[in-house]
Amino acid sequence: MSCILFEGRSLIGKVPFGATREVLRVRNCCLCLERCSWDFATNREAEISAHWGRRKAENPDFFNGGILVMQSPRIESGTFFAELIQTDFKSYLFWRESGFPEAGVFDGFGAALIRSADGAVLLGRQGAGNINSGLAYLPGGFIDPRDVREDGSVSIDESIARELVEETGLNAEELRRRPGYYVTVFGAKISIAVEYCSALPADALRHTMLNRIATQDDPELEDIVAVSERDLMSSSAMADYVQMLLPAVFSAPGD
Repeated sequence: MSCILFEGRSLIGKVPFGATREVLRVRNCCLCLERCSWDFATNREAEISAHWGRRKAENPDFFNGGILVMQSPRIESGTFFAELIQTDFKSYLFWRESGFPEAGVFDGFGAALIRSADGAVLLGRQGAGNINSGLAYLPGGFIDPRDVREDGSVSIDESIARELVEETGLNAEELRRRPGYYVTVFGAKISIAVEYCSALPADALRHTMLNRIATQDDPELEDIVAVSERDLMSSSAMADYVQMLLPAVFSAPGD
């Protein structure tokens, strides 16, 4: 049985896969590549291939690239640790669309928590043809083989910074990074978010992002949504983990 270990919290010990929903703040994040195969993908290869054939026909834009899934997540002395296993998108998609059955891993991904000068969070709404189509979420995505260093360590900061510029046109260097990470566990999903603060108010920051997205050849985002604390009651169009994360963000102490 997969488990997650939260040190010094109410969830000490082994928690059944998919049962946990919690937002945690950690100081550091330490990820590394585990050079092994994903048993779920190997054992269900025929089903995965059949499912991929159907889904690829429905959405020709799907690409079967390499991604990393997460195992053995845990927190020790304020640091989030996990190992990552390389697989491919079609295996992940089958697992996801089968309802995330127990498979020895979690859906771990990086996310950019973009804050405006007046305290709003800027979310991206994903366009048609993507797996989060129509939902507002934190810009980010899969941890993939590009994020693995020669020593096998994985830089979540570099992964998030890459996704930030690819999706929104913003560079991490033009924002102020707050220390630490938000780790949101929502069933099979684990989001690792870096908080970036802009000197611009929400309206100006949103327009800057939209103008940069407009120059992209094939933008992933169709809109940018600025969410303030008072907007949380109307959050049904947000990804589930975002709905859980934002109240914790807005209630957290500032610098």
